[in-house]
Amino acid sequence: MRKSIYESVRGTSSLLVIAGLVAGPVASAQDCGSRASDLASRISAFKSRSSDENGKMEKDFSSATSSSYSSGYFKKFNDLNQGVTEASKLINKGYDLSGFTNVMSQGQKQTKLPPTVTNTMSNAVELAEAAADEDNAKLDLAQLRCSQSTEDAALDAFLKQADSGTASNFKSAKYNMCRIVYILADLQDKRQKLNDIRKNGYPLFYLHAKEKKSYSGHDRTIQFKVDLRVYPEYPDTASINGGDQEFLLGTIEGIRLSYNSYFKWSDNNWTTLNLYQLFMNEHQKQEICLPELKITSSVKAKLCAHVKNLSDTSITVRATAKFKYDGDWKSVSLGDQTIPAPFGYLADVSDMKEKKMQDLQSKVVDRLATMFGDFDDVAGKAKEWQQQCT
Repeated sequence: MRKSIYESVRGTSSLLVIAGLVAGPVASAQDCGSRASDLASRISAFKSRSSDENGKMEKDFSSATSSSYSSGYFKKFNDLNQGVTEASKLINKGYDLSGFTNVMSQGQKQTKLPPTVTNTMSNAVELAEAAADEDNAKLDLAQLRCSQSTEDAALDAFLKQADSGTASNFKSAKYNMCRIVYILADLQDKRQKLNDIRKNGYPLFYLHAKEKKSYSGHDRTIQFKVDLRVYPEYPDTASINGGDQEFLLGTIEGIRLSYNSYFKWSDNNWTTLNLYQLFMNEHQKQEICLPELKITSSVKAKLCAHVKNLSDTSITVRATAKFKYDGDWKSVSLGDQTIPAPFGYLADVSDMKEKKMQDLQSKVVDRLATMFGDFDDVAGKAKEWQQQCT
């Protein structure tokens, strides 16, 4: 049976009423103007907060390290991102240490620095979230869209119709907040790399030397092998004097080298000098020798080393084995070995072991969490504006 005109109109009217209820009441132009003004004010406050938190974060960094180190750290980061105004375009540089901490085979020598890699904002967000999770401060950093130049639908719609000042304020606020995400990511990245270096060290070379020497008219062949590596931190059982690696705040003032050394006298079996560390100072001009090791009842040997040059990117070291027989010392040496190594970078990661650096990471996480309140507030008000005024 066909419906009457009245029934059809009544049905249509009901649908319109239902549709209106679902959509919600539409705000007046005056109310929408007020909402837009309020949202613009919140964005301005967000910008101020993000700028303030950036300044506090840099002070936290300086307190955990030093003013000179902090200044150099942020100058390097700012120079790298000079002219960058979009948060999604922020980058940082680091070394890819994968494969460079593996145990070496005899005859191997490090011949180049690890490859430099560019860490993008996508990398940074993932690392920063991992750091926040470690601090039990779950932050959904994906909401920030740091690696994207667009915002979620509501915020994007508002910013497109907002005045240029408001749009610029939000862009600055996002940049500042994502900059802190990047600093947190860098701390996390270095701490993760440190764990690998702690386990395997940073190997420099594993070389062998062999020479024939005359002792009181008798020829004897003396040999030694050295597996030389650097550890940012030593296990107590592997050290002579104890203590941590002398890398502080990125300044190379000294270095502890770990030697796994093997000595061979004539036809005797190899004798192992288990992992010892030796402290060197870059201003030191003489070699340092470890205590004598008994090879046979009549032969003693000792390992000596001399760091002849040390910089952020390389080390020149001479390793020598000295054998004593019949009151006479004879030496066999590997000669001067110049090895490229990212000592400046290892200095950074070694600092990550300090409690103060872990505390710094927690403070950066807290600063992000604080700003999230402002960000969520802006995003929430944008959704209300979109629902009521578009």
